[in-house]
Amino acid sequence: MTLTDELRRRGFLRDVIRQVQDLRKNSGFDVADRIVLHVTGIDDLAGGFATLASEVLAVEVITARAGVREPRSSSTTTVTRGPGSRRINATS
Repeated sequence: MTLTDELRRRGFLRDVIRQVQDLRKNSGFDVADRIVLHVTGIDDLAGGFATLASEVLAVEVITARAGVREPRSSSTTTVTRGPGSRRINATS
């Protein structure tokens, strides 16, 4: 089996989903809580944002450029993937 770019993107997306689920759990969100998800630095995964939203119960996935102010009252995690890191914020 050859690891294609598409397979790598799918793997990265699954890892982002896992990290958002961990963030939800550690932040005390209820299992049924809907969230607004703010992501930075994972634009290359934009084709999977509908799947991401569905898996983590996000009503919206908002992308932002690095350096943009984070939303107030949010829980944050940093996703490390390849060179650099990406930030994910979840607000209810």
